[in-house]
Amino acid sequence: MDLEFIYKLISDFVGSLSVGNKFQLIESLINTPAKKVHDYEKWLQIEFAMFLYQRQNGDISDWGREKTYLLDRRLKSRIKHRKTTTVDFWLKRKYQKRPGEIIIEFKRAKSINECVKRMIDDGSLLRKISRSDNIIRSFWMVGFHPSETESHTVFDKAFKQEARLNEWVNDRKLKTERIEGTNLSFSIFTLYEI
Repeated sequence: MDLEFIYKLISDFVGSLSVGNKFQLIESLINTPAKKVHDYEKWLQIEFAMFLYQRQNGDISDWGREKTYLLDRRLKSRIKHRKTTTVDFWLKRKYQKRPGEIIIEFKRAKSINECVKRMIDDGSLLRKISRSDNIIRSFWMVGFHPSETESHTVFDKAFKQEARLNEWVNDRKLKTERIEGTNLSFSIFTLYEI
């Protein structure tokens, strides 16, 4: 249920005229020698914050940025020394029987493989947020990367990264969409609960 909501939210966001035009400009800069722009993640977050602000009275009852959560230190982690994590976005949906926050983490990378790896790393950390202190409804990683080809798909890259990272992408909750007018795409997924 949250997958379709988040997917539509991100699709509407990248489909908006102002963001779509900027993605086309970013792609032009990426392909221009001496003017390459690869680190546009903060810009994405600010644009998405403005997008959420405008939709707040619609299907979103509340949202915020850069919220810090305590991690459950009893859960095994490759990052044992961390006590907290800060997420890019949290939001609450209107008219839902099941309460809680939906957490969204943005990632951007030059390749699909690197983007998927970073998304899985983030998901591993998000899964360790202490449930006794917070009501987390679901968590989602949203990655922005070059578009898929026959030999380079998000599903295949996730499958290859899973065993290496010992994390498992919920393939039933994975979607990828090309950003119109560009050779860029976004992907959304979450991890299986352990």
